[in-house]
Amino acid sequence: MLFNYETKTQQGETKTGTVEALTQDAAVETLQRNNLIVLSVREASKISLTNKRIKFFDHVPQKEIVIFSRQISALFQAKVPVIESLQAMVDQTKNVTFKEVLEDITESVNSGNSLSKSLSSHKKVFSDFFISIVHSGELSGNLEEVFDYLADTIEREYYLTQKVRGAMIYPAFILFGLVGVMFVMMVWVIPNLTSVFSEADIELPLLTRIVIGISEIFQSYWWLILIALIGSVVGFLHWITTRMGRVIWGAIQLKIPIFGTILTKFYLSRFSDSLSTLIKGGLPIVKSLEVSANVVGNYTYRKIIEDTIDNVKKGGTISSIFKKHNEIPIMVSQMIAIGEQAGKLDSTLKTVADFYHKEVENTMDNLVTIIEPLLILVLGIGVGILLVAILMPMYNITSAM
Repeated sequence: MLFNYETKTQQGETKTGTVEALTQDAAVETLQRNNLIVLSVREASKISLTNKRIKFFDHVPQKEIVIFSRQISALFQAKVPVIESLQAMVDQTKNVTFKEVLEDITESVNSGNSLSKSLSSHKKVFSDFFISIVHSGELSGNLEEVFDYLADTIEREYYLTQKVRGAMIYPAFILFGLVGVMFVMMVWVIPNLTSVFSEADIELPLLTRIVIGISEIFQSYWWLILIALIGSVVGFLHWITTRMGRVIWGAIQLKIPIFGTILTKFYLSRFSDSLSTLIKGGLPIVKSLEVSANVVGNYTYRKIIEDTIDNVKKGGTISSIFKKHNEIPIMVSQMIAIGEQAGKLDSTLKTVADFYHKEVENTMDNLVTIIEPLLILVLGIGVGILLVAILMPMYNITSAM
């Protein structure tokens, strides 16, 4: 049972957080054993509904995890004890949600749990990949190196993800603006011009009649179109959370023109980087593959990795399964095969990860350069069609006068 507490230290500093205990009295005793003056203790389930709703929207940015890994590595290298290192992170963290998470982790470690076990209580913040690497660091006694390496890996992943998202947000924003302009034109502008054309009693060009027809549909059923659009977005987001949706969408992603190639390289970079890190951290190959399957982010690749796990358990190799799938480039299969034969799979995978990381960055830079004039052209054509549809009958009216 979880209890929320408010306490004071012997120095008078107020602290809040959660503690796990069988009863409220047991929670009080746990806090007092840690030389804390208990001010209040209550069941976590009794928190108001308002606070629960606020917590639902709480988020810990990946950048916070990078900073945490970097700083705690420096503290460990300076031989600062784990509890004091965690407390230092609690004191300097600005993100309220992350501060609460770190307070809970500190309390858990202080109660005798390992750091990796304490982190595993917050899987919404710390991934299986992160927890597994920390666990391997505990076993090897190299936590400072592990956290420094984690910071490098997560930071590289963070900037690559941001670059991909940034390249996709720009065209989405332009297209959204184009749809918005078209919607306003169809619902408000075109209907006003239609009355002018009706009074002029002239034969309208085909293009103008098509635009007016579309405008009448929008004017009469704009609310239905809006509901359909919102419903489609919500339905799609729900669909991709289902098993069938993940399977189909995972395959579609890799076949989207231009972006499919980028996403393929992105997922291969993520898989190679995570597997290399896990193997270098000393985790068994099967466990490393299981964690990589969870973090790769695409169901098609997840299924390939799961098939690979079954094969490895039977004594097979990773490359033998990868060679059977078209989604895995031949170069990757060959590189992994070389790494397996030489006993240097971790360094080979790191080479693959670095290669695809650079490939994605270069592709993104080129795409941003190309996509801007292309979108301007699309926007110009859309606006041009509307202008021609409006100006042609206007010209005919002027000529008839």
